[in-house]
Amino acid sequence: MDANWSWEALGKEQGEDGKKAALELTYEVNSFQDMVKKVAASALLPFLAVSRSAQKCALEANLIETGLEQMKHVYTELNLASLKLGKAIQRKKEDNLSRELKLAMQLLRNCFFRNESCKAAALGTHLISILHSLWPWLLMDNSLMQAALHLLCTYTANYPVGCASLCVASSSLCSFQTTQRTAAGNPLMHNIMKLAIQTLSENGIIQQMTFNLLANLVVSQDCKGVLQKNNFLQNFLSLSLPKGGNKSLSMLAIAWIKLLLNLSFGEDGQQMIMKLNGGLDQLIEMAKYKHRNNPDMILLILHNICFSPANKPKILANDKAVALLSACLESDSLAARRIGASAIWALLHNYQKAKVTLKNPSIKRRVDEAFMSEKKCLQQPQESQEETYHIKCLKTLVQLLSS
Repeated sequence: MDANWSWEALGKEQGEDGKKAALELTYEVNSFQDMVKKVAASALLPFLAVSRSAQKCALEANLIETGLEQMKHVYTELNLASLKLGKAIQRKKEDNLSRELKLAMQLLRNCFFRNESCKAAALGTHLISILHSLWPWLLMDNSLMQAALHLLCTYTANYPVGCASLCVASSSLCSFQTTQRTAAGNPLMHNIMKLAIQTLSENGIIQQMTFNLLANLVVSQDCKGVLQKNNFLQNFLSLSLPKGGNKSLSMLAIAWIKLLLNLSFGEDGQQMIMKLNGGLDQLIEMAKYKHRNNPDMILLILHNICFSPANKPKILANDKAVALLSACLESDSLAARRIGASAIWALLHNYQKAKVTLKNPSIKRRVDEAFMSEKKCLQQPQESQEETYHIKCLKTLVQLLSS
């Protein structure tokens, strides 16, 4: 059954008041002790993920605010439970509170899915401060940490203002916050960076989700500044690559590639990558290995950093980088051929010194052959924007390297 239709059907039968009543039943502060309301909250989850109408109704019914209040309540109860005697009773209460917290985070996550209005509501009610205060508890429970990271990934996706909020020092939730194990005045961004580096390989899901979150965050200027200030990218240089017959990159290596790709979309990020002493060589070495899902990601990173004027001399001085990009012109992969042509054009654009390196018989031959081959394959009636741009790149390269 289509969830959006079902939600609309509820509106037709019960009206807008019926929808709001369903939401009020689902979610009230301290409500999850009621089993009926727990079931209702679980049933609401898929509606929020797929129905804009359900999200709008949730926003109007203050579901975001009450959800965050529920998380505050759980935080307070967890701290109180930790002070009481009786380990068995304490553990049972903590388990119940953990389930409440997880459900609250899942509801908020689905409210945020592709909905900037819901995200803005959470921004004004200190979502990040609440998660920062809960961080010590999240570290002790992998299931809760996954739910929190999933929530943050959804919240920060295509939302730079939300990304920047992770770089602001969090305020206290209550008077006994000073006894918490979180560092006072430390932005949540610091905790996330630490989690990405210190997570053990057996917690691969958490590590991947943390890197996915960081890949979202690097669209924010503030987040890029925090990464640079804390030398986070230096950890990329210590990444171990497979040896012997195993030519597939690890999940951690692929997570790094995704992060660097997002970082490379801005000129400041391009320069951050190139400032890593040995970073370019590491990327070139990684390009030798297999990665099934998206084999061209490393080439795209190299392509993007070619557009920064400050990077061009360093790239052209690296024989392996030039060889890799020029070899793309003869690749069996159409995507790789297009990336290579565009990258070489970027290096030549407004930089006369590039001709000294690139105007050699081997590269010129590859460019000429690629241009002739693509012209033969080009079918005008079905010409796409990508094909047009590729031909334009090669035609321009032929002209620049012949002048």
